[in-house]
Amino acid sequence: GFGEASAKDKKAVKGAEAGAAAKSAADDADWQDGDKGNSKKAARAAAKDENADSKLAAKADKAALEAAEEADNSAVKGAAKKATGSSKVTQAEIARRQALLAMAKAAPKKSAKSTAVDAPKLEENTNRNVDEASATGIDAVLGALDAAPDKKTKLTFKEYEDINLPLVKEDNPGLKMSQAKDKVFKMWERAPENPKNQEK
Repeated sequence: GFGEASAKDKKAVKGAEAGAAAKSAADDADWQDGDKGNSKKAARAAAKDENADSKLAAKADKAALEAAEEADNSAVKGAAKKATGSSKVTQAEIARRQALLAMAKAAPKKSAKSTAVDAPKLEENTNRNVDEASATGIDAVLGALDAAPDKKTKLTFKEYEDINLPLVKEDNPGLKMSQAKDKVFKMWERAPENPKNQEK
C-alpha cells in the first residue's frame, strides 16, 4: 500500500528505539553514585525516617484513643451525676451497694506473703492392731476369727529371758547365772511363745 512502512523500516525503527533505551539506561547508571557506603547510608536513613513516621502515627493513634476514652468516661460520669443528683435512693440501689460490699469483704485480697497452714490432724495407724483380724472371703474370715483367741503372742528371747530367769533362779537357788541362762534357753526352744514354734 501507499502510506505503509515496509517490514525493514519497522525493524529499523524498533532497533533504534531499543538502542536509545539501552543508551539512556547506561547514562543513568553512569550518573548514579557507585559508592556502596553511601547507598547503605541512604538506606539506613530511609529506614530510620520510616520508623520515626510509624512511631509518630502510633502516638497519634494512642492519643486519639485516650481522648475518646476520656470523653466516654466523662459522659458516663455526667450521666451518673445526673442520675444520683436527687437525694432519694431506691431499694434496688441499696441492695446493689450491699451486695458489692459483701463481695468485697468475702474476697479479701491475697498478699504475696505466704500464709501459714495448720498441720493436719494425725491419726493412729491401725494397720498393725493385734486385736483385729482381717480377711477376705467367708472361709478366711471364719478361720481368722477362730484362730485369733488361740494365737499366742510372739516374744523375743530377751523378753522371754527377762520374764523366766527370775522364776528359774527361784526354783533352783544353787545354780550359777550361766547355768540358769542355759536352762532358760532350753525352755525357750520348746516354748509356744517362740516364733519358730508357732504355726504360720
